[in-house]
Amino acid sequence: MTGLAAAFRSFGAEPRNPRWSSSARTPDNKTVIMTLWKDKIDYSSKPISYSTFGSPTLERWKDQLGNRERIDNLNWARDHCDGVMRVVIIKAIDEGAASRRIAQSYPQKNMVMKLTRLDEDTGEFSAVNVEVP
Repeated sequence: MTGLAAAFRSFGAEPRNPRWSSSARTPDNKTVIMTLWKDKIDYSSKPISYSTFGSPTLERWKDQLGNRERIDNLNWARDHCDGVMRVVIIKAIDEGAASRRIAQSYPQKNMVMKLTRLDEDTGEFSAVNVEVP
């Protein structure tokens, strides 16, 4: 599966905007789906972790519409889903590019992340892998 909208749909969610949404919620608001850059997932940590804190490209993405929506969905996950989020993995065409584009996206059905930290102003967040419910 390579389309981001199709990856969200595999969890029963529609992206608000297929062009810029990087997160989504199911229609019943019980599940938040978050995209994670594949190369930014720390598989060596126990548990597996993910963080956008300290990103050198923060100024480039912090005010984008997709990030504003992501902040809303991260807040929703924290306040209504015990911080738990389903995951869509996204792979960059060029991991070193200042402005990334998605080469591939796919639902990671065996990964469930729990929000551990969120900066509501910038959208920076961190999460750890938890057991699949």
